Amino acid sequence: MGKVSSIHLLLFLFICPQINASDHASWEYPKARDNGIMPEEHWGENCDQGRRQSPVDLNIDASVHGIFPAFSFVDYDEPIKDAAILNTGHSLQVNAHPSQKMLVMGGGLPGTYVFDQFHFHWGSEHTINGRREAVELHIVHHESRFNSLGEAAKTNRGIAVLGILFHVAAEPNPYIEQILIASEVVKEHVGRNQSITRELRLEDFLPKDKSSYFRYEGSLTTPGCFESVVWTVWTNTLPISIEQVERFKTLKSEKGQELTHNFRSVKPLGSRALVYVSGENEKSNGMKKSHHIMVSLAYMIFHISLLNVFN
Repeated sequence: MGKVSSIHLLLFLFICPQINASDHASWEYPKARDNGIMPEEHWGENCDQGRRQSPVDLNIDASVHGIFPAFSFVDYDEPIKDAAILNTGHSLQVNAHPSQKMLVMGGGLPGTYVFDQFHFHWGSEHTINGRREAVELHIVHHESRFNSLGEAAKTNRGIAVLGILFHVAAEPNPYIEQILIASEVVKEHVGRNQSITRELRLEDFLPKDKSSYFRYEGSLTTPGCFESVVWTVWTNTLPISIEQVERFKTLKSEKGQELTHNFRSVKPLGSRALVYVSGENEKSNGMKKSHHIMVSLAYMIFHISLLNVFN
């Protein structure tokens, strides 16, 4: 790996996913109680005092109906250039070369967003109607008018995160398997990165049906919990085997302990709008458009017929 790529990966260690380098060594996830319930974490400052924090419970009864245009993805189907996996001490993170500009827009997003990195949480951070899934993937982007994720984090809606949930299934996920194989070299060494030799594409980590999702505005889920994130969390989940979930838990933290979980507790939604976009809404909207077209065609045919009668 070239010098530029190595420098880029080191920079990511300090700015992603927690953004603020001063927080990197000063926080950890609380240990589970004997009953398995996770206690509230106390990371201070904005993490404790903010009113637009993430994650939240994505409850359809608390949501409002939304219809947005389809998402547009640029180069999500291209191999990630110089993909490398990094043990941040809090997660497994995959970085790309900074020269590669993979973009997402549409889907009701307020701008065009540039891919920065993706990382995993086990179990899921967001819950849907109170249910937690096994793993959650966060694909992190910054708004295109900013030069970096750190700069975008200081601005409202400067960051867009795509959240994908994984349910436990009988068969392993082949794309997750590539991540886990590469992680063997870094899992016991915080700050170490390893090139991923097999091709990875962002589209492989997205649900095929992307028409149903929740949208709300919140924060990063790690210190300093900047409230600058436009969240998209799809309701369609991807499979992962229980054996793969257990392998995530062998990642070592800065204290040399296995990171058995790395999810933040859900926060109050408060007065924020939670928008639910349903695939059925999209189909219904399409049916309405088709109906209008058919009515217009019928009217045109009828009008032409009248002209023929009177001419």
